[in-house]
Amino acid sequence: MIQKPSLSDFIFIALFFSVLALGTQMLSLDSDLGRHLTLGNYILDHRVVPTRDLFSHTQAGQSRPPYEWMSQVVFALAYRLLGLDGVILMTATIIGITFLLLLQHSSHRSQFPLIALMVTLLSAAATSIHWLPRPHVITFLLLAIWINKLEGFRIGKKTEIYIFPLTMLLWANLHGGFVFGFLAWGAYFAGWVIDKRQNKTTKQTAKNLILAGIFSFAASIITPDLWHNWEAVLNNRSAFVLSRTIETMQPDFSNPVMLPFVILLVLTTFFSALNWRDLSASHIFLLGGLGFISLLMTRNIPLFAIACAPILSGWISKKLSLSTQWVNFEKRFMNLSTPNRWHLVPLITVFAAFGYFAYNQSHNKPMFQFNPQVFPVQAVDWIESNPIEGRMFNEFNWGGYLLFRLRPQHQVFLDSQSDFYGEPLMREYENILIAQDNWKDLFNKYQISWAIIPVHSPLAKALASDSEWATAYQDLVAIIYYRK
Repeated sequence: MIQKPSLSDFIFIALFFSVLALGTQMLSLDSDLGRHLTLGNYILDHRVVPTRDLFSHTQAGQSRPPYEWMSQVVFALAYRLLGLDGVILMTATIIGITFLLLLQHSSHRSQFPLIALMVTLLSAAATSIHWLPRPHVITFLLLAIWINKLEGFRIGKKTEIYIFPLTMLLWANLHGGFVFGFLAWGAYFAGWVIDKRQNKTTKQTAKNLILAGIFSFAASIITPDLWHNWEAVLNNRSAFVLSRTIETMQPDFSNPVMLPFVILLVLTTFFSALNWRDLSASHIFLLGGLGFISLLMTRNIPLFAIACAPILSGWISKKLSLSTQWVNFEKRFMNLSTPNRWHLVPLITVFAAFGYFAYNQSHNKPMFQFNPQVFPVQAVDWIESNPIEGRMFNEFNWGGYLLFRLRPQHQVFLDSQSDFYGEPLMREYENILIAQDNWKDLFNKYQISWAIIPVHSPLAKALASDSEWATAYQDLVAIIYYRK
């Protein structure tokens, strides 16, 4: 008997196609993808994971822990298979699976499928501010799985401890967001301490949490650069550097895209107050902590939204269960809340999309490309036909794209992994780009032979009036200068 599509099928399809529709926009926001593809291709070609910088001439040979190497390999394989279409397809699939699972967790927690669906969609809308074809989307998926397993410990459900170190072994090699797994663990352990004082939990729960934490920490060090992954992830504390990218700034609540996050915050605050007698301390620590860091840094908002959905669904349902009318209304959706065993609808959707992109690829008609109005696509085409010698100076947000197109012939001045380059170099970069008084000295310091920069930047105007420099190429986006 063929089952009807479930609500989880619906949410997968809705978000899967939403990501595909946003694919061109996602490729236009930053060039990090270019860096990830470059490193992934390097690993595939050389069968080695580099732990030192190979891509810049300013930091060449410096320690650069590869805490995303496994994701970069996966992204590179997707690119080799279907080009950028494959990268966007993979991103859409990961996001779709994340919220398919989140809806199932929320439905199980609340027993009200419609409430679970609405909260999960709101959570998806809140995370959409950081939907990008980059390794961090894998943290979305792993965080949803990780918190659900921690919740199993809290409620006394039998949960195999080995799942935690296995998940962490993957997570620590896929993305630096693995540290949030330990923050979530800390929230649940702190909650256990509070609940134990009130005799609401057992010593076995603490034993399970401690063993899971110890084994997971050990697993997090099993990486190509061992414990240096921790150093790299936790070392980005410069306010100057963090203020140079939108995702590491505080949320701008005047921006309409923040509305779903605001609604989540309001609902979480309101229903936690309504349910205050029955709140779990673990949930308070978890949502309070993630909510706080979301207010400090925009890119943490999706983590709060993902953690929030199942808990908030349970809180809302507990109050609405007092309404007979709402309970009867929810019963109409009960038959749609059970997912199909093999998730046939999502599988068919992904394979159909794969076939479509493969057909386009075979006819050299890709759907997704880097935006030539954002990145120096035509300028790099010119460089490939007219090779330039010497060290490059480049615009910060073009670094990943330039690596993707020009390596190994050229190393960049820097790319958009600003935490690696650090505050001193970032300050020097800004001084050069705005053509401050010492920009010539800095060019000499780094032996810059040519520059590829935005056509209307202050540096472009300064170089245009400097007799030591001449224009090699110019279009509406980029201009290339070379030292005479």
